[in-house]
Amino acid sequence: MAEDGGSFWLSTLVGLIFMLFISPFFPVGGPILGGIVGGYLGPPGAARGALGGLMGGLIVAAIFSVVAVVGGTALLGPLGAIIGLGIAVLLFVLALYFGLLGAVGGAIGGALKAWSVSRRGVTG
Repeated sequence: MAEDGGSFWLSTLVGLIFMLFISPFFPVGGPILGGIVGGYLGPPGAARGALGGLMGGLIVAAIFSVVAVVGGTALLGPLGAIIGLGIAVLLFVLALYFGLLGAVGGAIGGALKAWSVSRRGVTG
């Protein structure tokens, strides 16, 4: 997959990190922008970009879920663990949110990359 552009998993990781840091401040724009960054850095094509954005969004949702459970347990003990698990279930549902918005952003970024590669042409 890396012959046409960047590495798929490296671009997914970069988009994921971008998404992690910007999502708390921009809840809707963060996953989309993270997907665009990851999709543009990866191999060209909307489908590959969407897959990278989806993977990044799901991983971000999993990280937020683990933080909720561990943080709830650390702060409130067993009751906090139950509350943290409830929040984790809610965040798992929000994984659809992060995943879908990340996939939309990734598709946009991948399509932009494919468009820029086709416009630039092969210059060797």
